[in-house]
Amino acid sequence: MAGLRTFLKHGENVKLFAISVDPPDVSKNFADKIASDGKGALSFPILSDPEHKVIDAYGLRDPAYEGQKVYGIPHPAVYVIDTQGKVAWARIESDYKQRPTNEEIRAALESLK
Repeated sequence: MAGLRTFLKHGENVKLFAISVDPPDVSKNFADKIASDGKGALSFPILSDPEHKVIDAYGLRDPAYEGQKVYGIPHPAVYVIDTQGKVAWARIESDYKQRPTNEEIRAALESLK
């Protein structure tokens, strides 16, 4: 997530959000930790979804954690949603270590122009 802190270009008509299962105070502490490395703060909010409403609506809950304390952790995902509210591009990973590159996300945004 720290790699996205400078993703948005000045004046760009794009909104970026992160969604976490963590409660707001935990998400704020995470954002503060990123900012404390001296490379800048996140330029977007981390929204909290501790009840998994958005995660479940997008079918992202990872069943590998069922029955465990951390059940509800989602698969990592990035969505580009167009101005009509439709998903124009999505990348969902089964491996939490895998993420799309900023270049891949940028290309998805550019395809909407």
